[in-house]
Amino acid sequence: MLICVNISLQRQNQLEKDKDPLGHSATSTKCGHVFNQEEMNQIRSDIINMISPSWLTSIPTNLGSPNHGKLKADQWRVLGSTFLPVSLVRLWSVVEVGNPRSERCFKILQVTLSLLSAVSIASSRMMSVATADLYKQHMQSYLSGLKTLFPDYSFRPNHHMALHLHEYLILYGPVHAWWTFPFERMIGMLQRISTNYKAGEFFIHCCSGSNLTTW
Repeated sequence: MLICVNISLQRQNQLEKDKDPLGHSATSTKCGHVFNQEEMNQIRSDIINMISPSWLTSIPTNLGSPNHGKLKADQWRVLGSTFLPVSLVRLWSVVEVGNPRSERCFKILQVTLSLLSAVSIASSRMMSVATADLYKQHMQSYLSGLKTLFPDYSFRPNHHMALHLHEYLILYGPVHAWWTFPFERMIGMLQRISTNYKAGEFFIHCCSGSNLTTW
């Protein structure tokens, strides 16, 4: 299930400056720059110190750094269902009176929890019409809250697809039976094969070895 967390993590490949290139304060919560350096450090610390099952997909301890590359879909899911709820509730659930950033972060927390709840429900191994309806309710709450907090943000096709997922949960049941993680893993394996920029020869070789007819 490819639902990405839209509260982007700040890249911390250099010391945080007072102002970013667009002139926003380093403590602002503009779209794409929600966390400050101290919050990123706290989230990374939680990832390192939280005890999790050995079978749980691992999350980079330097989360937010460009060094680890893009997170895979399952890493986003584990991050959202395991680590982020603990960290964000601890960081943002208490509002400092008179602090605009604290008040805004609390609203972002509520929207984020709606998204994480939707992901958790959609990933459940049991499904019913009532459960699917609850998923849709959380997803709609997330999207409306996202647009309210970040009015300049442009929705992506994945957001539209996420609303239609409600129908498929009712029709086909738990996503574990029909999600595309196996196909994504196969694509990843194929992408790592060295072809020396000669596309098609590997396929022909495999077919020949399997006594298959090539056209």
